Amino acid sequence: MCDETISKVLVQCDIDETFYRFPGGTVEFGETTLEAITRELIEEFDLAITIGSLVVINENLIIIDGKEIHNCTLLYKCKLQTGSNFVDPRWHNEIEGIKLTWKTIEELQLKPLYADGILNVLKNMSTDEKHHIIIKKSY
Repeated sequence: MCDETISKVLVQCDIDETFYRFPGGTVEFGETTLEAITRELIEEFDLAITIGSLVVINENLIIIDGKEIHNCTLLYKCKLQTGSNFVDPRWHNEIEGIKLTWKTIEELQLKPLYADGILNVLKNMSTDEKHHIIIKKSY
């Protein structure tokens, strides 16, 4: 998320905005989370950011057809680097039809948002709080 007031967040979605998710990606061996977020935004959107404090740790413990999966999403406050020219929406460099766009908390309530549980935190948090969410589901 990339707005100090937490009134708007930067999310990825498809052309029709059928879902929202936070930009970033998989941490590769030998890099930190902060390095992965920075790398992914540069590679995917030519977007330079400055990463601030950690806001949310979201763990999803999921069982699908008996197979256990554990994902962890780390959400940080971020700022666009000074001089960044952000055109809204900003299109993905590698995957056609994926865009990066600013959305208000109210807009995020209208479509599915990944990762589970983060929307409730965003709606109710002050800018100094940190949260750890654990979601357990079976399918």
